[in-house]
Amino acid sequence: MGQSEKLRGRATHATGKVKELAGRATGNNRLRNRGRFEMFKGRALTRTEGWKDSVRGTLRSLRSKGH
Repeated sequence: MGQSEKLRGRATHATGKVKELAGRATGNNRLRNRGRFEMFKGRALTRTEGWKDSVRGTLRSLRSKGH
């Protein structure tokens, strides 16, 4: 499940980047700010899934050492 969430985060970040660039090119501050927000949201989703994967890996290694 982690990979699909990471992909969703990357897609959200990319969409935000496009909106931010479009807003900058047209002088539309609302679109530019929306793009920045989506970029931030995408990075947050990706990082959160990375942390979850890291914790899962640590727990798996601790379980395997315990038995």
